[in-house]
Amino acid sequence: MDKLPVHQPVHYSYVKHRQDVNRQIILPMAFVVVMVIVLMALIIFAFQSGGDVGKWAAIAIIWMVIPFMALMLGVLVVSWGLVYLLGRLQQVSSRYTSLAQTYVLFFNARIILWTDKIIQPVLQIKAWLSLFSKEDKKTQEAPHVQEKSNRRS
Repeated sequence: MDKLPVHQPVHYSYVKHRQDVNRQIILPMAFVVVMVIVLMALIIFAFQSGGDVGKWAAIAIIWMVIPFMALMLGVLVVSWGLVYLLGRLQQVSSRYTSLAQTYVLFFNARIILWTDKIIQPVLQIKAWLSLFSKEDKKTQEAPHVQEKSNRRS
């Protein structure tokens, strides 16, 4: 009986899986191992020279500054991207903002017209009713006008 040749499948999903394993598992593990070896060598070098506190402080500051430098580089890239996108938006938006402003001004004029049409009859009725009211005119004057008239008397 002949044995079938053993070979790995050539499916797209298998190839993608192998790439993902290399990129997401093996590469980060190798990076961590290299970083631990470098850190061990750095510690051994620092202890060989007598364990100077100044050296340890400098090493600590370097290790604290490196992540902040990477973070600030990321902030710089994001800021540059936002400036670029806002510049592109400004080039495109001038046409559309003027169009939007035209529509807003048109709707504003229509709203003012309709509110005037609604309120005008109410104001006319109030004016006619005030002619027929029997209240004293002094009570309808503003308080500062009443004070002036009281001073003169």
